[in-house]
Amino acid sequence: MVSNPDHPPLRSSPACERNQTAIGSVLRDWVDDAGVLLEVGSGTGQHAAYLIDSFSSLIWQPSDRVPDVTSIMGWAQTSGDRNRIRAPVTLDAADARDWSRAVPFDSLLTINTLHIMSWSHVCELFRQAARFSKPQSRFLVYGPFHENGEPTSEGNAVFDQQLRLEQVHYHMPANNRMLVFLRASPEVS
Repeated sequence: MVSNPDHPPLRSSPACERNQTAIGSVLRDWVDDAGVLLEVGSGTGQHAAYLIDSFSSLIWQPSDRVPDVTSIMGWAQTSGDRNRIRAPVTLDAADARDWSRAVPFDSLLTINTLHIMSWSHVCELFRQAARFSKPQSRFLVYGPFHENGEPTSEGNAVFDQQLRLEQVHYHMPANNRMLVFLRASPEVS
């Protein structure tokens, strides 16, 4: 928990603390500074607070299935430009009605979420992202992945096994990856 005299203690994530610099460097390469970024699964709100300062005009839209508004907005208050972090919206990846409240967006980011979603929710996340994103948008996915069918580290293998046992832990190991998907422009006839 982080303490600030202006607001109650905020939830914090050690994984966010470890990974935010690496995530920020990739975002700067792929996210348009003048756009709107929708973060799916904002959790504590730390990513928005830390990463918004890497951009001069980007608008950050946090979301979660049940957003922790107090934590997300508390973290926003710690950022250099809290006015560019919107109040979080409720977004269930599998619910098109939720998506319609979160548009339009130029970039979509999800961090350490796919491995805790059901496969049907992951598929629906991609389906809804393609449906509601603008042409030329980017969808960035950060987390633990397998390469050639194998975990990228022993820590990711242990984490994967814990998830299969339905024991979700919040300590993210190193060796995660960021995947970037680009939405093609519609064909012009």
